[in-house]
Parts: sequence; C-alpha cells; structure tokens
Amino acid sequence: MGEIMRSPVAPALAIVLMAATAAHAQFGGAGGGGHRHGGGSGQPPSGGSGSSSRPSAAAPRPVPVSDTDIIGVIKAIDPASNRITIAYEPVLARNWPAGAMPFVVSKPELLTGATVGEKVRFKVDSQRIVELTPY
Repeated sequence: MGEIMRSPVAPALAIVLMAATAAHAQFGGAGGGGHRHGGGSGQPPSGGSGSSSRPSAAAPRPVPVSDTDIIGVIKAIDPASNRITIAYEPVLARNWPAGAMPFVVSKPELLTGATVGEKVRFKVDSQRIVELTPY
C-alpha cells in the first residue's frame, strides 16, 4: 500500500475551479477584475434580482415644457419678426439656468401691450412662446 492511486477526477475538478474563478472575476466578483455588466455603475442591471443597500426611488415624471411657467423681463421686442427677447430666471422644473434669448411668439397678438422692461410670465412649446402675461 505504499503507492498512491491517482484519480481521473482531480484534473476535471481543477478545470471546473478555473472556469468558475474566471466567470466570477468577469462579473465583478472578488478581486474586482474583468468586465462589469449593467452599465458599469456598480448597480445591478434594471430588472435584476440583485439587492442594494439603497432604496430604489422612481424617477420623477418630467414636466412638459408647455406646462412650465417661466418668469422673466422683456429686453427687446421685434414685431416685424414676431420675436421677443427675454432675460429669464432659472427654471428648476426644466433644469435651465438663468439666461436671456430671443423667442419667437406663436401668435403676433401675444406682443400686443408688451413693453420693454416689463416683468412677464410665459410658457414655451416647441421653442415658441405660446402664453405671455404680465407678472
């Protein structure tokens, strides 16, 4: 009994362990090597069954631009081209910083009664002012 018998299971077991280690590393397992699936954010892909320590919150519904009131001051009026330049305040609902720009009005009558220096509330749809009222 001085001789040790070699089992054919040992080489097969070694191959299985190497394959499992490579697969584990590829999916971001211990060691952090390999590719990360799920957008590289470290979070499980959407619809996955992975657990997270942070509660998942539904994304806020975007507010249609046409439903957002914008406040600004009229800087210039060009009735010939149906344009009005307005310096507007930040629009948090749209993630817009404060700015100033010329806007086309959807109807020329929106410019009736508007004066330079007047503070106004307006709504934009398809890059055109659709409502313009004194503030």
